Amino acid sequence: MGALTLALIGALLPLPVWLWLRWQVAARFSAWIMLDAAPWLAGYLLLLCVTARPWLSGGVVAGALLFISIAEFAKRARLRDGLVFTDGGLLWQVFVHPRFYLPFVPWPALVLGIITGISLVIAILVLEAGLALPLAMRLIILFLGTALLGITLRPLFLLPRAEIQCDPAVDAARFGPLACFALHARLAATERAARQARHAPAPAVLRLADPAPHLLLLQLESFCDPRRFGLAQPLQRKDLLAQTALTQGSLAVSAFGANTMRTEFAVLTGLEDAALGLDRFNPYFRFARQPIGSLAWELRGAGYETLCLHPFDSRFFGRDKVLPALGFARFDAAPAFQQAERIRGLVSDAAIAQRLVADLAAATSPGFWYVITVAAHGPWQGDDPARAWAECMAASDAMLGEVMRAAKACPRPVVVVAFGDHRPALPMAQGGKETDYVIWRSDRPGDGRAENLNAVGLHRAIRDAMQG
Repeated sequence: MGALTLALIGALLPLPVWLWLRWQVAARFSAWIMLDAAPWLAGYLLLLCVTARPWLSGGVVAGALLFISIAEFAKRARLRDGLVFTDGGLLWQVFVHPRFYLPFVPWPALVLGIITGISLVIAILVLEAGLALPLAMRLIILFLGTALLGITLRPLFLLPRAEIQCDPAVDAARFGPLACFALHARLAATERAARQARHAPAPAVLRLADPAPHLLLLQLESFCDPRRFGLAQPLQRKDLLAQTALTQGSLAVSAFGANTMRTEFAVLTGLEDAALGLDRFNPYFRFARQPIGSLAWELRGAGYETLCLHPFDSRFFGRDKVLPALGFARFDAAPAFQQAERIRGLVSDAAIAQRLVADLAAATSPGFWYVITVAAHGPWQGDDPARAWAECMAASDAMLGEVMRAAKACPRPVVVVAFGDHRPALPMAQGGKETDYVIWRSDRPGDGRAENLNAVGLHRAIRDAMQG
């Protein structure tokens, strides 16, 4: 069998997986199909040029496409949402923190992927010998692979900007999933600098009362009232807090079951999705890696100590780079909680409460604590995951009680804001995206006014509470 024939056979190995990926996003066959094929064909040709082994090259590319296809399948099954280009920035987390990802992959798909990968490797090792590619042929393969790679990295010259709808579902169906990734990544990169410049930090404009109040902004993992979903799990402290809250109610967030960073960024900055363009899918991927105007910058400019507490890997979502860019002078992550109590291997909400109580008692100047809890993160173990999640909500509720007591005892007024980043990724919670929030101030009881907000609206309500 000739070298050209073997090379063509190797190129066909990724084809079935690529077609499965296209089927999942309902991609239509059109003139754009070669743009969708360009990424994996480039990878195949460049590997072939280096290894001269078509089966190995095709198998590696097929394995990469299979990984993407299974991720697409799992994300749609669990979150009712497809992959977007910014998901590539989360890839390392799958391997470093698999407990947050692999349990959500349907086990048949995971087993099938592993078996297929192992089978391909064994077959290649047993059957394949390298081709004797002449130098001229290697150069041709290198040229074609490089050209296709260039098209993948710079695809915008092929079509006008107006042709891209910036909707992953629409663009993936029209251009194909890989072409959609390439187009969106490049378009976001071309627009990012101008968008960032429009939202650089500004001087403090908050007019704070004297004495200026502390702000405890509590982002609670997967926090929702279980009664939303028919579970008889009261949240007594949250209910008590809501009775005298300045405002409380439902919080509309942009994603179901995941994508904490979207809610987090909107609450901190008050920026609508339109201001971010395609970076709205994960503002922490690239957009927030340089200073962006935020509540933290404003309070820092007004003389506040700005501190984020997150008892987990500081690199998760790139927070080690993002939080300083959002105005936090200090970020206490996992190393600051080495001796803290853990539940399911994660720092408990009770440990967070203990730290906040101590910080409030020791504070001599106004402070802004942004707290990102993690103990209630899924997956939830046992025969009844919903009940396990509800027990996590009870622990978060107990933390709110401790914080409320400490705030009442503090000589400086304290504004306490608690909200859920997203709903739990459980079947019972599907059908909506709303979580819960409450804004309470220790020196000025409210009437518990109910108002439904989105994350940007919550940002504005926090500012109002601080200035009132």
